[in-house]
Parts: sequence; C-alpha cells; structure tokens
Amino acid sequence: MGRGPRRPYTAQQTFDRLYAGSADSDLWAFPPAEPSGAAHISGRPVYDRGAMVLQKIRQKVGDDTFYDIVQGWAAAHRHGNADTAQFTAYVEKTAPGKDFTEIWKDWLYGEGKPSRP
Repeated sequence: MGRGPRRPYTAQQTFDRLYAGSADSDLWAFPPAEPSGAAHISGRPVYDRGAMVLQKIRQKVGDDTFYDIVQGWAAAHRHGNADTAQFTAYVEKTAPGKDFTEIWKDWLYGEGKPSRP
C-alpha cells in the first residue's frame, strides 16, 4: 500500500536540511558567488548554497518584498544576463533600509560554512 503523494519541502525545511550537513561537505567548498572556473559553475555551492542565499534574503525582507525582488529581477533580465554585483544592487534597491552586509559577506562571498544566527 502506498504512502500517498510526497509533499515537497518548504524553502526553510530545505535550508535547514542543507545546513545540518557536515562543514566538510562539498556544499561549502567555495562561495556561491565565486566558482573557481568553468568546472565549478554548475557546482553544488552555486545551486544549493545559492538557494540558501535566496532564503536568507527572504528571511530578511519577508515574503511580499522577496517575491517583488524575484519577479522584478526575472523581468528586468529576461533574455539577457547579469552578474552578482548587479543582483545584490537590485536587492538593496528593492528593499531599502535593509542591511544585507552579513548575508553577502557570510553566505554569498564567505569561505566555508557560515555560523547560523
């Protein structure tokens, strides 16, 4: 007998599950904003830790502003490309009065596993 449909994890549950892993994990091999060459551009830190950065932004600004950021960013860069500095500037412009210094320093550009506040 089946267990029924699987329910997806929430963004926070996924964050918590990833963070609970070992500090030796390849998740923490390099900062998501600084993959070392083409070989790492699709690495786990870029995708999984990059998603964790988004969740940290969401925690900082709340759901409504986060969705404004994500939707606005996607619309502004449709059929184009951008870099990390442009993204961080966009986030700061879209959420004025919020300080993202620690998120950028620890989660986006920081080496190793950040401490969790």
